[in-house]
Amino acid sequence: MPDLDVAPDGRYLGGDIPFGYALWGDFLVEAPAELEACVTMIRMTRLGHDYAAIADAAEAQHGVRPTRAQYDGLIASVRRRYGPL
Repeated sequence: MPDLDVAPDGRYLGGDIPFGYALWGDFLVEAPAELEACVTMIRMTRLGHDYAAIADAAEAQHGVRPTRAQYDGLIASVRRRYGPL
């Protein structure tokens, strides 16, 4: 996955758009349902659930289903910032 590239003024320059955000014009904006699903996915990961159960829960509770790559990207980002879950 290509790394996200954003200009200092916040303009999107390229790369994968993270789960929880959408492109609006030249800028990334929050996607509320996806951001709420992120919280669910992180909590379920901490409880030891597997990807299939987590994706099913995100879809059932928030109406969005992350791909495996989106899920892996989210969890990798959380671990980089905060350490082990």
